[in-house]
Amino acid sequence: MNELEFYRHIYKSSDIGFDAVTRLMPKVEDKKLRHDMALHMDGYRYFARMAKEHIEEAGEKAMRENALKQLPARIGMAMSTVFDSSTAHIAELMINGSNMSLLDLNKKLNRLREQSGNEEAVGVCQNMIDFEETNISRMKRYI
Repeated sequence: MNELEFYRHIYKSSDIGFDAVTRLMPKVEDKKLRHDMALHMDGYRYFARMAKEHIEEAGEKAMRENALKQLPARIGMAMSTVFDSSTAHIAELMINGSNMSLLDLNKKLNRLREQSGNEEAVGVCQNMIDFEETNISRMKRYI
């Protein structure tokens, strides 16, 4: 994996995460949970913006994930919250999303470390791993 591929992935992953939190937010009544979800969204915005800058520096345009590829996840999330939109359930969904991201990011981190000259990308990846771990810790308070 080269750095450009990594930043494309970070951009799409952050965009998907932001979209998921945005779709859950209207179902949340707990003010503290809404605040923590907003922090989650801010982090995704930061990583997407940073990745976009790297992509554009390489002379390319940052592309969002295809809406059709996101449809199954959106439908699953909507179905999951139809009968249970409790604070604990929303927090569990947030934790599950962050856990999926962590698995993926750790794979990317291992690939980046195998290559030399990717120290900045390794740092960004580790920062995003730390971000997701912090999000999980925050959400655990609600389950």
